[in-house]
Amino acid sequence: MVRKFRLLLVVGTLALATVITASSSPNVVQILEQVLRKEITNPKDSNGLNLRIVPSSPEETEKGKFQLVEVECKPAKVRSISLRELKARAVEPVIDVSALIGMWKLRTISVKESTLQGIMDADNFEKMLSELKATKDMRIKVQITEDGKLTLRGILTLLRINNPFEAVCKAEPRDNCLYLKIDELRVNGIGAPGFLVSRLERHINPVVEPKDLPFNPPIKSVRIRKGLIYLNITPPD
Repeated sequence: MVRKFRLLLVVGTLALATVITASSSPNVVQILEQVLRKEITNPKDSNGLNLRIVPSSPEETEKGKFQLVEVECKPAKVRSISLRELKARAVEPVIDVSALIGMWKLRTISVKESTLQGIMDADNFEKMLSELKATKDMRIKVQITEDGKLTLRGILTLLRINNPFEAVCKAEPRDNCLYLKIDELRVNGIGAPGFLVSRLERHINPVVEPKDLPFNPPIKSVRIRKGLIYLNITPPD
């Protein structure tokens, strides 16, 4: 019994030492960089992600506080979200160190300011919908129309319906998220009743939330011009 207790004590001491070592300031910075490079990738260039991580004091950084984190990637894949371009900036973020080290997960406790600028096209949006849990079985194809709306075509799988649908949507910011407002829904070529429109909107929205992105940046504006979707960016003239 004494030997077993001593063995457990040694194992516990070693585990504690490992945590203390891993949570030292340089290691927290290195692990944050590795986690960011795991969550954000450039599909065309494995070295195409640019990161700038500015730590705080060693004591603060060990607790998960940084002065600044900047991300730039073109194109970019952030979890299930595909973008032609991505720029993100977090000022004084505080992250959960235990989740970072123990689970290799980026969890933001607080941030003074978090901003994102992104550009998407129809293919990016289509890829995203094919990976989202709510829409992956609908096999949706996306077209961006000249009047700045999105037309979604696929198979409606709600309420035991399994028929082709076409939805004309407007992309807009709502509650810091990216939403799709359905202006017109047709199932099997027939106009759908209002309750089905509302049901589909609730099912697919929000399409993108701050929690889907590093450091929880809000989506404040959505603009569409010449086949491109601009998130938090004013399109060029």
